[in-house]
Amino acid sequence: MQSFYTRLILLTALLVSVSVGRSMADDKPEPTTQPANKQHAAKNDRASSGESKVDAVLDKLERKGSDIKSLSCRLIYTFTTPGPIEGIVDTQEKIGSMYFVHTGQPRFLVHFTEKRADGVKNSDSEYYAFNGEWYIERNDRAKTVVRRQMARPGEKLDLFELGKGPFPLPFGRSREEILKHFEVKQKSFNIGASEKPIHLRCLPRPATDLAERYKYVDMIIDPKSDLPVKVICERAVDDSVITVEFREIKESADIDANRFKVPTPTDFQESVEPLDKNEPGDAQP
Repeated sequence: MQSFYTRLILLTALLVSVSVGRSMADDKPEPTTQPANKQHAAKNDRASSGESKVDAVLDKLERKGSDIKSLSCRLIYTFTTPGPIEGIVDTQEKIGSMYFVHTGQPRFLVHFTEKRADGVKNSDSEYYAFNGEWYIERNDRAKTVVRRQMARPGEKLDLFELGKGPFPLPFGRSREEILKHFEVKQKSFNIGASEKPIHLRCLPRPATDLAERYKYVDMIIDPKSDLPVKVICERAVDDSVITVEFREIKESADIDANRFKVPTPTDFQESVEPLDKNEPGDAQP
């Protein structure tokens, strides 16, 4: 289960990631689950979702992702598993903070300080960090630290490239890239707020790796900030639902570089996994 949590933690970082200039190089033919006139709209020869409102939202997300240089927020992560009896679920919740900086090579830290499961509260910290070269996990309850080298010094790595890395959330990507991997529709909110949040449902296209992993990825977007404030996705393998909420978001936050350093306490067991001498950087932890 640890590897799955690792992937979901890193997925949250994608919410504030920006493209570092790598183009998609997928040899698979593009699925054609939508009519041709919707898959590729004639207007400006750009890919279209078939809904002008959705296209506009995707373009705003792309621009916002390009503008963000740093961000911090409060993070609430919920993992819900359906039980053997309908209507009964098992819920685990983690609460903490996330910090993100993009200066050539993205860096991020997710630090959970509180966990709740089965009515029990636990305050042992968990850390998930990427410093531009190494991905680090630290579990204070287990007293373990794992360091995995993801890139060599000076190497640029896009951890979040759609269809290749393990983190499928479509934010900070181009409209074309998103629509190549997802069918995107806008859903309605039945609430009375004057400025309703925007709800996008992203359905992985058939016969893709994303479709094997997720039934859907929902983004709830604040229309004032053009930032996702909640992400919901359902796993294909067991119908478990993951919800990630972003609160108290601060853009252009002044984040000390030392924030991304995760030390190893003297009584912890540490595992270090460097890249092989001939092995290229790999976005898969």
